[in-house]
Amino acid sequence: MSGPVAFKSLTDAEFEELILAIPRVAILIAGADGNIDLKEKTWAEKIVKIRSFSYTHELKPIYQNLSARFMALLEQKIKEYPSDAGKRNSLISKELSSLNPILAKLKLYLASQYYDTLLDFAEEVAKASGGFLRMMAVSKEENAWIGLPMLDPIFYDEFFEEE
Repeated sequence: MSGPVAFKSLTDAEFEELILAIPRVAILIAGADGNIDLKEKTWAEKIVKIRSFSYTHELKPIYQNLSARFMALLEQKIKEYPSDAGKRNSLISKELSSLNPILAKLKLYLASQYYDTLLDFAEEVAKASGGFLRMMAVSKEENAWIGLPMLDPIFYDEFFEEE
């Protein structure tokens, strides 16, 4: 693979799936209520940009790869997916579930970091629109997806070393 050393166990296509998962999560969460608004898209893009230069060393390459093309990918995916929120979310959920075998190929600490970054990203996107100072902004529809139930939870306890 020509990607970052930490992801050497993955093919280029698998690494790209890790990258594409981020705009997919943005669409899943932002569109859960049936409306993907500009605030949500802009906030998601801002998070990606921030993480591309100031984030955990191992995951920074994902965000650096994605940063310049995030909004174009987001808009492209929005056009490709069904406009009906239920159908769209079902399709995105199926696509995101394909990350499970890819994450299983990574070292546990790295898979856990990536899983956590997706959860954090989902929560940030959910809070982007509505509420007072982004508090109490998560809708009931977003709440159903915010924990990314299609992904197998990955926990890593840094006090126990990997074998």
